[in-house]
Formats: sequence, C-alpha cells, structure tokens
Amino acid sequence: MALLENEVELVQKLCERIIAEKGNKANLKILDIGCGTGKLAIHLKEVTGCEVTGIDPMHKSIEKARLNASTVEVAFVVQSAAEMTFGNDAFDFVVSLKALHEMANPEMALQESWRVLKEGGKFFIIDWVGGVVQTSSHAHAKKYFSPERLEKALSESGFTDVKIEFNKGGELMLVRGCREGEIAM
Repeated sequence: MALLENEVELVQKLCERIIAEKGNKANLKILDIGCGTGKLAIHLKEVTGCEVTGIDPMHKSIEKARLNASTVEVAFVVQSAAEMTFGNDAFDFVVSLKALHEMANPEMALQESWRVLKEGGKFFIIDWVGGVVQTSSHAHAKKYFSPERLEKALSESGFTDVKIEFNKGGELMLVRGCREGEIAM
C-alpha cells in the first residue's frame, strides 16, 4: 500500500524519529488513531518493527485495513479516538495521518492520546495545514488546523515541547508533542 506523493517526505521523517527514539529498546508500541485502511500503521510496522495498533470508528475501514495487512502483523480495532478503551500509559507513540481534522471531537482525541501515552511518549500528527493557499480549495479546508491552533490544542491537552515542520509543498505539517508528568485529571 503506497504512500501518496505528498505524504512520503513527512512519513519518512516520522519513521526516522521513531527509529531514533527506539534505539535499543524492545517492544515499543505505536497507536495510529484514525487509521482508515491502515496505510500508515502497516508502513510503520514494516519500517520500524514496532508493535502497531490502528484504530478507526468505521467498521468498513478496519475490515479493509485487516485485508491490506494480510502479510504484516498489525492489530486493527474499531474504536473512536475520542473514547479509547486502552488503559493509561499503554503506548510509546501515538500517530495520525491526515485524520485529526476528520474527527468529530479532535480536542477529546488529543486528550485521550495524551492519556494512553506513556510518560515520555510522543504524539506525531501529519495533517493538512489550515489557512494557507495550498489547501484553501479543499472541500474540508474549514476543518483543517492552522499550526497555531493545533499547537494551542496540543498544549491545552497537556502536551509539551510542541514542534511543527512543513513538507516542501507547504500543504502538510508534521507536528510533535511530548507527554511529560502525571495524567491530568
């Protein structure tokens, strides 16, 4: 399952960061929220060797993801990112590819992502950049986060050390947030 041309650059950077974090650690766990048909989850499993779980609220998407992963060991679960059933501190990384803007309650998805991350875990989002010429004609452009709005939403959800970088075309951003400290109640 091939990545789209505009995704390759940032997905490669995402994989490099996960591999660098992985170092000599074994059994690192990645959660892909809004995984759709499993493209990113499968790619991450193949490139990083980490244990990967993908979630999406759409049954049909998860069925397709399972078919697409027939030769790769990735778990796919029908589940909303805004109401996860995973325990606290369950994952080393949470990732999302072009899905956050599609979620009915993205702020709750961010809070839940923070909760399921282990202390020191990282959240990586690749999504469309809102408020730029390159994406202004997209049908969902009004749902896209501007970098400033996404940084604020991540900070309000408890993430620290937020970093944003853009692909060469300027239409996609890779955003990282870190989970530090105890779970906020």
